[in-house]
Amino acid sequence: VFVEVKDQWAPRLSAVYDPTGNGRSKYFASFGQYFLPIAANTNIRMAGNETYIQEYYDWNGSMDAQFVPTSLGPIYRTQIFGDGTVPDTRSVTDGNLEAMYQDEFILGYQHTLDSGIMLGIKGIYRKLGTTIEDVAIDAAVISYYNSNGSWTGDDPVEDVFGGFHQYVLTNPGADMSVYIPEQDEVINLTSAQLGYPKAKRTYEAIELTADVPFEGRWSTSLSYTWSRSEGNHEGYVKSDNAQDDAGITVNFDQPGLVDNSSGKLPNDRTHTFKAYGTYQFDNGIRLGANALVQSGRPINCFGVHPTDSFAADYGAASHFCAGKAVSRGSLGRTSTITNLDLSVQYDFNFANRDVLVSLDLFNVLNTERKIRVQEVGDTADGLPDADFGKITAYQSPRAIRLSARFNIF
Repeated sequence: VFVEVKDQWAPRLSAVYDPTGNGRSKYFASFGQYFLPIAANTNIRMAGNETYIQEYYDWNGSMDAQFVPTSLGPIYRTQIFGDGTVPDTRSVTDGNLEAMYQDEFILGYQHTLDSGIMLGIKGIYRKLGTTIEDVAIDAAVISYYNSNGSWTGDDPVEDVFGGFHQYVLTNPGADMSVYIPEQDEVINLTSAQLGYPKAKRTYEAIELTADVPFEGRWSTSLSYTWSRSEGNHEGYVKSDNAQDDAGITVNFDQPGLVDNSSGKLPNDRTHTFKAYGTYQFDNGIRLGANALVQSGRPINCFGVHPTDSFAADYGAASHFCAGKAVSRGSLGRTSTITNLDLSVQYDFNFANRDVLVSLDLFNVLNTERKIRVQEVGDTADGLPDADFGKITAYQSPRAIRLSARFNIF
């Protein structure tokens, strides 16, 4: 065990009130606090013997037929993020670490009409309380030892802590207590010294629903959701640059990478309309339809940080482009998604066995809306990237699936 979080008491409280007493209307409200464990990927990378080395060579641009670089010159730069040794796990964990959690509030009303149609409205509010991320503490350690003059290493502290020397699991925006192996001591770093803001994320939504329950022939369900997701931290992963390195994304890796990072998060979808319906024939055939219309996701511009040298070494990973600040999600949105799926199912009995045959048609209209664009606006050298804004992913095309299910016993 190298990291342990305690006191993860998760209270839940809910209430329902029937104003008429006949069971056809209800007001409801709930509160919940939800904790998340540290991702296994975080544990493996932080406390394992990871080798992660980047070497830069002189190169004249020549390649072979498979586009593999040839005629490489000498190495002119090496960056070591992990040298393959197992770290002293005391150095990768904040002694003040607290568990990750999110609070959720829901308030709603539901009413059933004489016709049996159920109408509802619900408000949802979620707020991130605390998160756990890996942060580089090199800049803070340099400032700490230079300010008190207690560094005793053979090499200057700047040579040892070169920007990527020590990453620590912590709650961004909080003070830290951490072990420094080179000095064999635990030091306390304030949030101001570390330079990281508190991780923030809020989700607000209003959902309207209309449902016709199945009564032997057909049913349908309609919903419209207005929502807003804002902050500087999406969560375990980082969708805007497609990084699925759970718990160890570039977010909060350097103070400069969090500059201008507050705004509309990648999963912010202002409008979402869903419709589902099914119809049952007497001969065992069922027809189904599922429709979705949803706003596109916010677009960013990622570039090289103009003033934070450690953040600049990450390349085009900050919320700057061409040296100018570009707030998160401020460059419009991808296309509104429209999608229609259909299905046909036939349920019958064969040789005393229940058999279900299904034909599913996905994206029946074969819509080709863009769902992702190139959001990197700078090259690694800080020059304009010619591919910025180009489409990198579309909706999945029309597809057909035929399946059968039956019981053999």
